[in-house]
Amino acid sequence: MARGWVKRWTSSGKDHRRNDLRILRITPESISSPIEWQLPPSKSHLIRALALFSQTNQEVTFENVGSSGDDVRAMRCSLAQLGVAFEDFNVKGERLHQKNPMDLGPHPDAVKWLMTGVGTNGFKRPASVLNAANSGTALRFLAGIAARMEGPVMLDGDNSLRQRDSEAMWDSLRQAGVKVSIGQGKERLPVILSGPWREENLKQGIDLDISRSSQPLSSWILSSTALPCDVELNLLGKGVSNRHSKLTADMVGRTGGKVSLESGKCSLSPWVPVQKEAYQVPGDASMASFALLATHCLDAEIHLQGWPSPEQAIGHEILQESSIECGVKWDSDILKRTSSPAPVELDVTNSNDILPPLAALLSLGPGGRILGASHAVHKESNRLSRTVELLSFFGLKATLLDDGVEVAGNQTPVAPTQPVPTFGDHRLFMTAILLAAKTGGEVVGQTLHHVADESFLERLKTAGVGIEATTTPSLLD
Repeated sequence: MARGWVKRWTSSGKDHRRNDLRILRITPESISSPIEWQLPPSKSHLIRALALFSQTNQEVTFENVGSSGDDVRAMRCSLAQLGVAFEDFNVKGERLHQKNPMDLGPHPDAVKWLMTGVGTNGFKRPASVLNAANSGTALRFLAGIAARMEGPVMLDGDNSLRQRDSEAMWDSLRQAGVKVSIGQGKERLPVILSGPWREENLKQGIDLDISRSSQPLSSWILSSTALPCDVELNLLGKGVSNRHSKLTADMVGRTGGKVSLESGKCSLSPWVPVQKEAYQVPGDASMASFALLATHCLDAEIHLQGWPSPEQAIGHEILQESSIECGVKWDSDILKRTSSPAPVELDVTNSNDILPPLAALLSLGPGGRILGASHAVHKESNRLSRTVELLSFFGLKATLLDDGVEVAGNQTPVAPTQPVPTFGDHRLFMTAILLAAKTGGEVVGQTLHHVADESFLERLKTAGVGIEATTTPSLLD
C-alpha cells in the first residue's frame, strides 16, 4: 500500500498519538457557585449536514458551530480537499482569515460558517489522503462520497480509528463495484477506494450489515444524491443507533430526497438536494451526561445551556427522562444532585455513547443496569469492558454483562493509586476527569476532549477544579 500518501491531521500541529504519554493531575476544590455548562454543537448533526449540504449548488450558512471539536474539523478539512469552499465569521459578523492559508479547518474564533456546495457530481479527487482523524462517522461518510469518484482515493485516521472495524462499509462498496484495498495486519486503515460504483451492480441491490453501526447506512443515504439508478439496501442484523439513521433520512427528506426505511429494507433514489435556509446546529444532547455526572462529582448546581428539542436529541433524551431515577433533579435548565431510592434499568440501544458517564453516575447514586449497549465494543475502545476497568481505578465496582454493565449504588470513589488510562476514548477520558475532580488523581491524556467538547477542561477550571498538565517518567520509558 502507498504509505507515503499518509499525512497526519491534527488541529494544533501536534500528533494526537502522544496523548497516551501525557497526564493531567486533578486537584479537588470546594465549589460554591453554580456552573454554567454550555453543550457543544452536535457533531452527529453537523457532520451529516456538512456531507449533505456540500452536495447542493448553493451557499449554506451554518450557525452555532463554535468549539465544534476535532471530529467535525476532520470532516470539514476533508470536504475542503474535495473542492468545497468555506468562509468563517465571528460573533460580530466579520470574516475571519487563517494565519496559515494552508489550514483548511475552521478559524478558532468562528461561530458561523458559509459553505459553497459543489453539487451532486462536483467533488474533485483529492491530491492527498482524506484523514478522518478519530471520527468513524466522517470516515464512513467520506467513503460514500469517494465511491462515486474515479479513484483511487485514500482514507485514513488516527491510531484509534485504525483499530476500528469498518468492514460492513467496505463490503457494501465492493458489492457496488468499488475496489477496496486494505493492508494486512491489525490496522484497518489506511484504505484505498477505487470507484466509481457501477450501475449494473447497484441494480442488483446491496446487502448491508447494520448490527454494529448505523453509520454505513447513513453514508449510503447521504450519497444517494449521485446514484445512477434506484437502489435497494437489504439491511442485515438488528439495527443499532436507529435514531441516527432516522435523523439522516429526515435531513435528506427536508432537502427534497426520499428515503424509504422499512423493516429490513432501505430504498434509495437519486435527487438534487436544496437547502433554502441557514442551518442551526443543535446542542449535543449526549454531552449532557457529563453535566449530570458533574452534579455528583463536584457536588454543584449545574446550569445546562443548549439542551435540544426531543426530536434533535437522537435517543439521548433518555438522560432528561430518567434523570430523577439516576439521582439528579432536572428542573428547566438547572441540574441538582438528589437521592434515588431504587436501582434503575436503562436501555441505551439508541444512545450507547452515554455509557461511561452514566455508569459512573449510577455507581455514585442508585446503582442499576445499563443494557442494549453491545455495539459499544466497536467504539474508540471496547466501551463495555473499558468502562468497568475505568471505574475500578476509582474503587468502584461494576460487572460486565453481555450487552451492558451492572453497577452497585451508593459507592464512594477513592483516589486512584496510579495514572488512570483512558484508552484513547474521549468519553472515558471525560468520565475519569470528573471522577478525579471528586477524589483527586492523575488521568492519562490531555486533549482527548477536543474530539467533541473543546471547552470541557476550561469549564471545570473556571469552576475551581485544579487541573495541571504534566508527564510521568514511568509512562515515557
